[in-house]
Amino acid sequence: MEDNQTFDQFLKDFEEAFSGWDFSFVTDTGRIQSHALSWSYGSYILPFVRQSNSMLDMGTGGGELLSKLGPLPEKVSATEAYEPNIPIARDRLEPLGIRVAAITEDSKLPFDDNEFDLVINKHESFSPYEVRRILKQGGASYP
Repeated sequence: MEDNQTFDQFLKDFEEAFSGWDFSFVTDTGRIQSHALSWSYGSYILPFVRQSNSMLDMGTGGGELLSKLGPLPEKVSATEAYEPNIPIARDRLEPLGIRVAAITEDSKLPFDDNEFDLVINKHESFSPYEVRRILKQGGASYP
């Protein structure tokens, strides 16, 4: 009987509304466990953000991290490929002056050559050739 209740709960969880990158509806069940890392991506990139005049956040999700990195450079853009996150990111980031570009292909970013001093990417797939194309000479990309 308990296995049926668990299965039924999994089905109910599957139908749960979801937006951005808030996975608490799953992690709160104990089915997924994670532990704090010994380092913070945000803390790691913050000095580079402060030194940049222009930056791109690839795979911004709902813009949660990017919105907390202020003060930001004068020119900031973000990309997002997961369609449900695009309006969430735009609602959060565009009032901050950040352009959010919806992308469908890693090899076709909607930016000019040599456009950014800094490209950050916490977890999104990417084309190294395309990142190199949009990165200014002497610019940096993390990872």
